[in-house]
Amino acid sequence: MKSAKLYQFPRHARNASIPSVHSKDFNTQKGSIKSNRIAWWEKMLSWTIGLVWLFLGLFWPLLNWLAAMDVVFQFLRALYYSSTPAIHATLTASIHVVLYIILSLFVYLYRPKAF
Repeated sequence: MKSAKLYQFPRHARNASIPSVHSKDFNTQKGSIKSNRIAWWEKMLSWTIGLVWLFLGLFWPLLNWLAAMDVVFQFLRALYYSSTPAIHATLTASIHVVLYIILSLFVYLYRPKAF
């Protein structure tokens, strides 16, 4: 039986060849202001999406039940109005189903970076 090979990693993470973030050559005044604005917007957007996900997750049992009942109602409405060409109940039901699936995928699969 062969034993596993162990690799030693360097103790110091920074090399002299890699410029540091605080280096004068690496950061310019104009670039840092622009990156700070972008970072601020990304952080704000991340927190907003995270809060939406948090509240959806907290109220998901009730919202899931209400959304499922809405999809069933729209399906029955589409069946009832299937022979009436002026009412677009099938399109409305399809939109409700797609939105329910997107909402479910968002709640179940998304994990916010903000928290």
